Amino acid sequence: MPVKRVSTGISELDDLLDRGYPKGHGILISGPPGAGKTILATHFLHQSCKDGKKCMLMLTHVNVESFLEQAENIGFDFKRCLDNGTLLITKSFEVRTNKIHNASRLGSGIGFVEKDCVENVQEIPDDVEIVVIDNLDMLSLYHSVEEFADKFFTINDILSSKRCTTLFLIGQEESDIKHRVAEHISFGSIMLYTNRNGRKGKGLRQLYIPKMRCTDLSLEPTSFRITPSGIKIEKIFQRDDILREALGSAV
Repeated sequence: MPVKRVSTGISELDDLLDRGYPKGHGILISGPPGAGKTILATHFLHQSCKDGKKCMLMLTHVNVESFLEQAENIGFDFKRCLDNGTLLITKSFEVRTNKIHNASRLGSGIGFVEKDCVENVQEIPDDVEIVVIDNLDMLSLYHSVEEFADKFFTINDILSSKRCTTLFLIGQEESDIKHRVAEHISFGSIMLYTNRNGRKGKGLRQLYIPKMRCTDLSLEPTSFRITPSGIKIEKIFQRDDILREALGSAV
């Protein structure tokens, strides 16, 4: 039976993924700060809300107002979605800030602020279909590799049992062992990164999809830009352009 798909909110990315993210599974979105992870997830949330799916965004590193401001800056207004309950946003950032303040005041460690992450996921309403966790960096920071693996496996298993299509955002570099653990556990993985063209002296944003189960992948990096209207994928297949450029420079 073919795997059902959920639109990414970016038509070119849907084409790369055989019509979208595999429904009911967890996808890891990784990359350094500023790579575009949150914007990629914002496209997904906006499209899912438009399609009438109930969504939840779990913020762990910015407050709600900051996210909404960034979304509005690329043309996505979530006010109606919040008003009608299509989008739910947890205020994990504010909760963490209060806990850290109290821990500091009482002289306690702050590692405990991430210990209730599994309980937070368990409390997601049963009618939620789409989940975005932005991001896993704090979970990674306060746990050993073994603890992180156990936590992430449990969170992914809970969300899979709820049949939620989930994006897990993480800022760790590819060489980081916790990133590799998360990539192994996830159903799919998309890496965002920036390369510098030494000859032209320009930066190049690219995404790479090393893993997406039940999906025929090209395994070729794809260029994209971050524009005032969000992510624009410039080229799906770049082999011909690369060959032309190489031949031109050889003449």
